[in-house]
Amino acid sequence: MDQLPFELRFMHKFNIHKTSGLNIDDNDLVSMARIYGVKPKELKKLEMQFSKRIGAAARDLKEKLGVKPAEQPYTIAAIGDSLTSDRESYVKILNHLWKEDGSRVLIDCGISGDTTYDIVKRFYHTILNQEFSWATILLGTNDSRANDDEYNHSFLSVDEFKRNMVYIIENLIKRQKNLVLITIPSTDTKRMKAYFPDFNMKYDAQRVKKTNAVIRELSSKYGTELADFSVRLQERGIDGLESDGIHITIEAHKVLCELLLESLP
Repeated sequence: MDQLPFELRFMHKFNIHKTSGLNIDDNDLVSMARIYGVKPKELKKLEMQFSKRIGAAARDLKEKLGVKPAEQPYTIAAIGDSLTSDRESYVKILNHLWKEDGSRVLIDCGISGDTTYDIVKRFYHTILNQEFSWATILLGTNDSRANDDEYNHSFLSVDEFKRNMVYIIENLIKRQKNLVLITIPSTDTKRMKAYFPDFNMKYDAQRVKKTNAVIRELSSKYGTELADFSVRLQERGIDGLESDGIHITIEAHKVLCELLLESLP
């Protein structure tokens, strides 16, 4: 495992195998173990831990909100980055919650590290090759990241982010997909730097606010559903960040699940 850039748990939790572009099923632990240079039993052990936490989160939601099957079965494409492609994410929790009636299912269309530009590049071969009638879009965190130097230059400008989001939204609406746009949670550069000391990157809180303003604007313009995740976390007084300052805790994912259950039929 010495060749891995991060600890194995991090690699598996955020599906880093997907960044290789290989077409590997999310449940193919043997192939993933081969990529990481570990034994499959190590990934199976992690899977048991993740599954236990996912199951507990789904039970909590069920006790709090109850579960009603959809009137008509449908599939949702979850478009995003590592906040979506996380083995303890809202995708996993809701799929566990819905598995008994089988009337709804979320497809993980996220890839860790992706910006909206990356989504546009892979739009046809990882999103539109799926069958779905709804899509959730949780993007903007990676767009807002910048190298920590005097130029303060984000990976993508606000205008570039908006242009890419318009492309994604209009493309999906043209294909008669129903959309839920999700605002992004806050980040913590101090925690990120401690967790990734060699990255020399940062987040600008004002840029994150501008990103969320664009998401709200586009939701209003195109008449989509809006899951204002950022506001809901603030209202609950939840920090919601993992120790790396970027990814969100399973408690925060549960909050997002509640929001999506308010928006989805």
